[in-house]
Amino acid sequence: MRRGVFPLPYPPPIDAILAALFGLVPVSLFVGLLFGRPAADQSGRLPRWLRLLVSAAVTFAALLFWFGRGAGATNGFARLIGFGMVAGFLGDLIMARIIRVPHRLGCGMLVFGVGHAFYIKAFLWLLDTLPEHSLAVARFSAAGTVLFAVLGWYFWIRNPDGPATLNWASMGYAGLVGSMAGIALAVGFVDPSFRPLALGAGLFLASDFLLGNWQIRGHAYRSVNDAIWLTYAMGQLLIVYSNALV
Repeated sequence: MRRGVFPLPYPPPIDAILAALFGLVPVSLFVGLLFGRPAADQSGRLPRWLRLLVSAAVTFAALLFWFGRGAGATNGFARLIGFGMVAGFLGDLIMARIIRVPHRLGCGMLVFGVGHAFYIKAFLWLLDTLPEHSLAVARFSAAGTVLFAVLGWYFWIRNPDGPATLNWASMGYAGLVGSMAGIALAVGFVDPSFRPLALGAGLFLASDFLLGNWQIRGHAYRSVNDAIWLTYAMGQLLIVYSNALV
């Protein structure tokens, strides 16, 4: 495992491109929050084009990590993270109504769920490189976060007056995201150098809770979309950065 503060394991110019992409995300979010016009429903200031730019930048960084790895042993981890980010970008396009589908929320959860499945597989790959007790820690951590996610779904996301199918689908999705975050938490616990990964997964979980509370429970509040994108984008960025630690 690589150590150090934000190491980038590539020679120029790839390291410079990655550093620029990592800087672009927080700077774009800050500029959008500072100068963006409030949406008509007061859900946020970040315009759609900027949100998609941020998503594309994170996805491109993940693909750059993947293709820059060559055929080494760690390429499997980078490939899985890359697949997960591509699925996330497609999900963003669906949620932004760039890709038109019959049921936006349902299809969005399905595509994002595929991405989380890739993240889970990537994090399990990491656990195989850590001490033998890591799997037991992961099971305990995943069980705890799944329980937390399902309870959170019941009290925070479930809409008693909404469609039953959407409610059940969102519960399954909450459990999947909880599993992803729990395994990432276990990785960060066993190897502290992966704490950025654990934090990123936790931010991702928080973002999905905010989105579900808004889009499914129907609780709209001022700047909710900005809060979702701040946690989501920074969570993605930290997950992608975990490539540099492998």
